[in-house]
Amino acid sequence: MDHIEIDFPVEPFHSVPRLLLRTAILFGSNLPFIAGVTLLVFLPATLLLQFAYSLLNVPTSGILSYLLMSAGDLVLAALAVPAILYGLTYKLRDGKLPPLADSLRWGRRQWGKTLWNSFKMEVTILLYSLLLLIPGIIASIDLIFTETIVALEGDLTSDVFERTRALAHGRRWRIFFVMAPLSVLGLLGSMLVLKTLEGAANSHVLLAIADSLLTVVSQLTTVAVLLIYLGVIEAKPPAAVPRKPSGRARRAR
Repeated sequence: MDHIEIDFPVEPFHSVPRLLLRTAILFGSNLPFIAGVTLLVFLPATLLLQFAYSLLNVPTSGILSYLLMSAGDLVLAALAVPAILYGLTYKLRDGKLPPLADSLRWGRRQWGKTLWNSFKMEVTILLYSLLLLIPGIIASIDLIFTETIVALEGDLTSDVFERTRALAHGRRWRIFFVMAPLSVLGLLGSMLVLKTLEGAANSHVLLAIADSLLTVVSQLTTVAVLLIYLGVIEAKPPAAVPRKPSGRARRAR
């Protein structure tokens, strides 16, 4: 399998409040799966990285620490996000989550392409943001489907940026009004996690735990983008099953 078939009914993306409600429901009802995948990928790796940083006397705060942690998050998210998207799409189609191993296997398959396109996306947004704030916001909205396209369309799409821009075209404001409140919720969640883990800024272990928990919170955006994506593409209907002719029809022949 080189892509995930969207062969189930999807709800069009017309209403921002409706999309936010569906995001909250899908995220909340699948939180154990989302948190499980995220922590399974992030927690061991971030603990190992922070242990290495402590041996190298890398401080837990400052520009160097931020850059290293951001780079690590980018690499790990390229595995976790496709795995989560695989599982949630499977759930929307079949009504149940797939085995965790299957989700992680799909995430590993898409890891390289996701990482490369995510890196290009971050660089593009950064370059636009260096010009002015507004172009940076527009670029982030235009490229918002990058991870979702790689995770679901796989080898079907070669030019991911062209595809995501086409999907975002004409929908920028609606996407913005979905992402804005989710960004506020993400900020509040970050504050809650950091307050709960007081001293995280001074401990490599607590910093790794805090980073992993914050990533779980950020998956709310992953869920929202998935629902927006499904709402703006044309779903492929399942193949019709041929019906057996009735006895009367057979006699008519």
